[in-house]
Amino acid sequence: MDLTRDANFRVAQGGLQALSAAAVVAGDHFKIHLNALVPAAVERLGDGKQPVREAARQLLITLMEVSSSTIIVERAGSYAWSHKSWRVREEFVRTVATALGLFASTELPLQRVLTSPVLQWMNDSNQSVREAAIYCIEEMYKHMGSQFYEELQRHNLPGVHEP
Repeated sequence: MDLTRDANFRVAQGGLQALSAAAVVAGDHFKIHLNALVPAAVERLGDGKQPVREAARQLLITLMEVSSSTIIVERAGSYAWSHKSWRVREEFVRTVATALGLFASTELPLQRVLTSPVLQWMNDSNQSVREAAIYCIEEMYKHMGSQFYEELQRHNLPGVHEP
C-alpha cells in the first residue's frame, strides 16, 4: 500500500498495477482489503500524471470485477462524490462510465446508485467534470434506454425530452 503513495509516479503506478494483479489472483480473499484499497485508489485518481490515474482507474475496475461494481462504486463514491480535487471527481465519473459499459447488464442496482450523484456533477464548477458527467449519462442511457428516461423524469430536470 505504501507504494501507491510514493512521490515517484512510476513507483506509484507500479504499486497500483501490482495491486490489480494481486486482486485478480487472490479473488475473494482480496475483499478483506477493500477498506484500505478503495480510498487509496480514489486519491490517486487526482494524480498529476496520466499513467498513475489510469492505473488507479484500472485498480477500481479490477476490484469491481473481483467484488461487486455496486459495492465498489458506493465505497469509492463516498470519497469521490464530494472530493475537493476536480480531477478526482472527473476521473471517478469516467471510471463509473467505464463500469457501466462493463457491468450494466449484470448489476442493475449500479445505475440506481449513480443517477443522483452524476446529475449533481452536471452542475460542477469544473467544465471537465461536467463533460464527464454528460458522457456518463449518455452511457447510462445507452444501457438503460427508456427506463433511464423515466428515471430522469423523477429528478425533475428542466428540458428533459423523450428522444
